[in-house]
This record gives sequence, C-alpha cells and structure tokens, in this order.
Amino acid sequence: MPAVAPFRGLRYATLGRDISKVVAPPYDVISPAQAAALAARSPDNVVHLILQPGTSSGGLPGARYRRSAESFRDWVSRGVLAQDPRPALYPLEQTFPTPDGRERVRRGVIAAVRLHDFGDGVVRPHENTLETAVADRQAVLGHVRANLSPVFGIFDDPRAEVAQALQAAFTPDPVATATTDDGTRQRLWRMEDPAAVGAIERLLADRRVTIADGHHRYAAALRFRDELDRAEPGLPPQGGHRYVLMYLLAESDPGLVIYPTHRLLRSLGGLGVEAFVESLRRWFKIFPIEEDIRRPTGRAWAISRLSEHLGKSTAFLLITASDLRARLLTLREDADFSGLPMPEEANLRDLDVTVLHSVVVEGLLGLSKASQDQADDLVYVRDAGEAVARTISGDCQAAFLLNPTPMWQVQAVADAGLTMPAKSTWFHPKIPSGLVMRGVDPRGSP
Repeated sequence: MPAVAPFRGLRYATLGRDISKVVAPPYDVISPAQAAALAARSPDNVVHLILQPGTSSGGLPGARYRRSAESFRDWVSRGVLAQDPRPALYPLEQTFPTPDGRERVRRGVIAAVRLHDFGDGVVRPHENTLETAVADRQAVLGHVRANLSPVFGIFDDPRAEVAQALQAAFTPDPVATATTDDGTRQRLWRMEDPAAVGAIERLLADRRVTIADGHHRYAAALRFRDELDRAEPGLPPQGGHRYVLMYLLAESDPGLVIYPTHRLLRSLGGLGVEAFVESLRRWFKIFPIEEDIRRPTGRAWAISRLSEHLGKSTAFLLITASDLRARLLTLREDADFSGLPMPEEANLRDLDVTVLHSVVVEGLLGLSKASQDQADDLVYVRDAGEAVARTISGDCQAAFLLNPTPMWQVQAVADAGLTMPAKSTWFHPKIPSGLVMRGVDPRGSP
C-alpha cells in the first residue's frame, strides 16, 4: 500500500459540531438543480468551491477556477475554515438506510495517501476516466491548492486488524457530524495519538488500494504532481503534492454496499418493440414478467426475479414503454459474440455491464462510446424505481435494469490491471465533500 500519513485537516470552524448545511456530495453526482439548492443553503457550502454553481462557463479561461480559489482563500482568512493544530487521521462512521428498510453502518478512515502511478500496481483503478473530467478536477486543484473531496479507496483486511485498531476512535464525542440529503448520518473523529496513528500506518503498509470512487480526482492529482515537478525541479520527496486525500475502507466492512447504474434508451434504433425483442433472442433467453409493472408490487416482483441471478449469471430486466411490459433476459450459453466489440479478457467479458454495452448498446443499436457519454441516446439512472417510472411515462423507450457488480468482480478487474466501462459501479453512500479538507503545499509535509 502507498504510505499513509496524518495531516492537519482543514475543517469548518464557525458552525459548531453539526455541519450539515455546508457539506455536499462529490461534484460528479450533483445535478444543476441540486447545486443551486446547496448553494442557496449556505454561502459557505463547499459546492461554491467544487462547482461554483451559477458561474458562467464563458468569459475568460479559468475564471470559474479562479473564483473557487478566491472563495477558498477568503474562507480561510475569515476563519470559516481553520487548520487543525496537529496532524491527525480522521475516522469516519456513516449510518445509512438501504432499500430494504434496514440500516447499515460503515466505518473507515480519511488520511493523506502517497500518490502512485497506476502502472505501479499499488493504487489500482477499476473504471475508465473521461479526459474532460480529469482536466476539470486538475484545474480546481491547481487553483485552490487543496483536496476538497476525498478519493474513496478499498483495501483487503481479512483478519479485521485495521478495523480493530480503529475501534477505540469511535467514541460518543465526534468532532463533526452531518446528515446528508440521502439520509446518511456522518460522524467524524480526529485521531492524533502517535501510537494509534503509527499502528494504522504499519497495518496498512503492505496493502494495495482499489479506487472505488474518485478516479478523476486521483488522476488529476497525479497530473498536478507531475506538472509541479516539471515546473519546479527539486521539490522535497515528502512534499504535499505527492499525496492525496483518501477515505480508506476495508473490503470486509459490513457496510460496503455497491448499487448498479441502470440504462435508459431514448430510442430503439428505429425498431418497434417486438422487432427489438426478437433481435435480442440471438443472445438472450427472454422470459415475460406477467405482473403489472405500473404497480409497486409488480415492480418489486420483477426486480426480485432479476436479483436471483446476482453473482451467478448475466441477466437484465428489460422494461418497454410502448407495451408497458417487463421481460427477464438471461444470457444464452451458446451466445455468439462474433462481430461485436466484446473485450478479449475474461474478467471483462463476464461483467453484466460489458455484455449489455457490447451486445445491445454498441452492437445492436450502434451507439458509439462518445454518444454514450453525451446522455442523449443513453441515460444513466441509479434508482430502479425512477428508471421504471421514466420508461412507463414515455420519457424513454426502454430501460435495462442491472444487478450490482459484486465486489469480487471489481477486485478481479483491478487485479488484472483492467478497467470497466464508466458507471459500472455505484458505491453507496458517497463520501461528502467538506467534512475535512487538506491543503496541498508542495514544500510542506503531507
């Protein structure tokens, strides 16, 4: 594992313990309407730094990023943000509801983690990145000179050694709390004791990290590091630009939850529903769902049929607008992928999301990877109920509901040095921006 180090966190200093009104989700899951609502919630909400909602993208190049930097410096000068007096690790507990009505608890730790190129195999991605997003996050980092949101990393802890070492930190007296809009209750602590910090550092020393969320932020930090080293040769080996803010979670944590991202199709490539379904029979067995998907009980039944295949075989739930029908699709054993853009690596070919994109999205409908990113013909939705509702309302022609990608498949892809299609996983809950931030000083310590 890369070196893990304590750091002097930048935290909100004038609000007391509850900082609910100033935290925000990671930048890439905030809709324009949510950005406006967060900005209106408080003039000090971190969304003003990570997105600058309401700022025109026109005008002088970099104006939005300069405004973020000006706001950040102003908040520090006025004491809205203050740096903790001593370096620390920051244990984080998240308590959140799940769709089945149960409540789960997830416990990890936020630290400064040394950057490694992906080729080193120490910090491993599992999803592809988009160039525009990496450049955007690099510009924010370069102007603000701070990590505003942690990358989310997962490590192996089969004997729960790290979990046991963190246990004493979760006292009844956190330094900050927040309840986010998704209903998650966040509690943050500061771990300063050198012996306790040292134990965590030693335990993590031989672990590798798989990035669960924040690929673009990590890639941006790598570029920022390299850019500074070229511009200023001789920067110290332990300079702050060689580290990134990261939330670390054990793969064995009982609160680790992965949700799928469903796909909505604006059109069926000129095909009617019957012709579209008939075309799919080349690769899939198709089982009609007789229950009425307009009723909540019908939707739940259909989704339960899909979940029976989780981790066992490739399956999708197809919802079509014109006939308001649901169909369960399972991959045929004799499916012929000849002529389709199917990857050669077995770890990728076995993924449900790979089969869907290679066979249906690109193969049958002919949507290029560029058009998939534009959200014109293909729409990504994380809530199954929303996906069904938008389809039966006629907003889209069809929806493909997916099972979540199991963690063992995520790790297998990362172990093989491969990456999944974008939006293959949704690790829930997200780590809020603003709980604790980290100044980046190339001539200072982590």
